[in-house]
Amino acid sequence: MARLNRGDRPGTHWVPAECDVSIRPGWFHHRHEDNQVKTPAQLVDLHYSSIGRGASFLLNLPPDRRGRIHENDVRSLREFRRIIDATFSTNLAAGGGARVTATNSRGGRDPRFAPANVLDGKRDTYWATDDGERTPSLTLELSREVSFDVVRLREHLPLGQRIESITIDGWQNGQWVEFATATSIGSCRLIRGPRVTTSRVRLRVTQASVCPAISELGLYAEPTSPSAVPPSESARSPGY
Repeated sequence: MARLNRGDRPGTHWVPAECDVSIRPGWFHHRHEDNQVKTPAQLVDLHYSSIGRGASFLLNLPPDRRGRIHENDVRSLREFRRIIDATFSTNLAAGGGARVTATNSRGGRDPRFAPANVLDGKRDTYWATDDGERTPSLTLELSREVSFDVVRLREHLPLGQRIESITIDGWQNGQWVEFATATSIGSCRLIRGPRVTTSRVRLRVTQASVCPAISELGLYAEPTSPSAVPPSESARSPGY
């Protein structure tokens, strides 16, 4: 079991973890649990803890004696979907002519590995560095200040899961200020942190087994509503 939780490096296959959870305390419908359905806020938190860490999210929905999903379950699911759709409908990094630079790009100016590839919305294009560059940084210079509290990162998985830790900084009062850290990225890493308002964001790869290959760096904002939940990702507020 320990090996399944850890994985192998170097491996030959990428196998995502599976997060199994029920929307209710139990796996089957019980009338006394009708008021114990997970709230939209709890489902959002589970989304970030599963999909946001490269796993699949398998949510159990037990039918009641009518053969239907209970109204309380449906109500929670619809609000959960609304929050997720509202959060990821707009990549704040991709619009407005953002400029992307990096401390290193594979082959110099080879467009196949250009820093701007992290913003093109394609999973099969990516930014990569030369073989010896394992701790590069990537900087987004936006055309205006934006406010966000979710960062989405993706690696180019056909080349394997390479990154082991990263740090994200924002430009504040004339200097870089660290506001979040994370470990592995893989297929998808969602980092929730404090709401940051800035026009410049820097991604620093602090540890990688080989040169990084990153296909996406996105900035998103959760809707401000009573359903908002506190961050589950380790992050620090620098006073933005």
